[in-house]
Formats: sequence, C-alpha cells, structure tokens
Amino acid sequence: MRALALTLLFTPLVTLANDPTPGVSASQSLSWLKNGNTRYTHHKLRADGQSKEDVTRLSTGQKPHAIVLSCSDSRVPPEILFDQKLGEIFVVRTAGEALGDNAIGSIEYAVEHLGSKLIVVMGHTSCGAVKAAHGSLDGSSVGTPALDNLVKDIHPRISSFKGKSPSANFEQESWANTEGVAQDLGKRSKLLAEKLKKGEVTIVPSLYNLETGIVTFREGPTTLPTRAVANSNDKKFNPITAAKPAKPESHDHH
Repeated sequence: MRALALTLLFTPLVTLANDPTPGVSASQSLSWLKNGNTRYTHHKLRADGQSKEDVTRLSTGQKPHAIVLSCSDSRVPPEILFDQKLGEIFVVRTAGEALGDNAIGSIEYAVEHLGSKLIVVMGHTSCGAVKAAHGSLDGSSVGTPALDNLVKDIHPRISSFKGKSPSANFEQESWANTEGVAQDLGKRSKLLAEKLKKGEVTIVPSLYNLETGIVTFREGPTTLPTRAVANSNDKKFNPITAAKPAKPESHDHH
C-alpha cells in the first residue's frame, strides 16, 4: 500500500494530460467566448445544453479551449456568463483574481498539459476584493492575516488610486487590477513568459459588468474580430461553424 501511495505521489504531472492533440487557437477560442457572452446577455443560450453524454465523454479526458481566471464572486461564474458546457473552459477563481502559487500553477497546468492557448483574466464591477484593497492602501487591516495577504497582492495594481475617491462601481480600479494581473502572469511564471514570447499563449484582460451582464475585452495590439452570434434555437447549432473562422479547426469538445 505504501509503495502504491508513493508511486501515485511521484507520478509525473504530465501523465494527467488527456489529449496530445494541438489546442484551439486563441483567436478562435476568444470568438467562442464572445459569442457565448452575447447569447447570455440576449437570453438565447445554446440549445444543446449539458447532457449525460457530456458527462460520460468527459470522464475519460478533457481539452478545454480556454482558461479563465476570474473572481470568486458568486455572481460571476464564467461557465454561465460565456454559455460554455462541461469541459470547455478551465476555470481558476480567487477573490479579486489574486495571484498565488496555487492559481499560477493551475493555469500553467492547463497550458502545458491540456493545450489551452487563451488565458482570459476576468474582473468585474463592484468587486468587493478590489474595494477592500482600495480601502486598505493606507496600510490598515481588512480583518484577518489571510485577507490582508490577499489585498496586498492587489495593492500594487491599484496604487495609483490611493487617496482618490473611487470610480463608479470601482470600474476603473477593477480594470487596473485585471490588466495588472494579466501582466503579472507573464512576470511571475517562467513557463507563461516563454509561451508568450513564442506566441503560443495569449492573455486577454476583461471586465464583467454586473448590471448589464456584458464582458468587455481589452485585447491589446492584436485586434481579434467579434464573430456573428449563433442562433441558439437551431437544434443543429455548432459553435465551431457559427464562429466561421477562416480555417475551421477541429474541436469535438465544443
């Protein structure tokens, strides 16, 4: 029993990978997320939905087309906001998108072993963690050592707002934090830095508006087009063909 436990403990992480095939391109993945959020805001969700077949198929492997790092807030579940099914996005959630070894390691795993090429960092308006961080820029405690450490991760990204009245719904502060997290991922992870340099991974900051349900993306110098929204009432709806990429890519899990 002890030998078995040691074997499992030291089994290389790479054995957890389920599919050696190349991942979906970042541009294709982003178009799917944009389509999904538009369906969500128009109350026209995908007709195929979740199924028992999905559960059975995914029991043997996963190939998420995107990674979403988002806040833990109960009002911002990425799978719902982007109208994605089981196995389609790899989600990492921390309050205020705070970065730590666990969050970074989880993202590295999805990039290295699951083939995901798009990382979306999604903050949101009226974020409690950002609000707490803003209120403690003067060095005051937010309650517990663990919470203090959490907001300390956010402080450098919103330090320019110290002594200033917050913007409406803390939108500007949340954008600063989200964009800062996107930058910090490339600085704090050697793996991601190398992937970014080679153009193998794309990181896109975004912000979810609690009042409208809309996710806004800031894509930087590379502008990726927003694809046409699919008709979710079509029983043959396929988000791959709906996105209409120049060169369609195979992705059986989407």
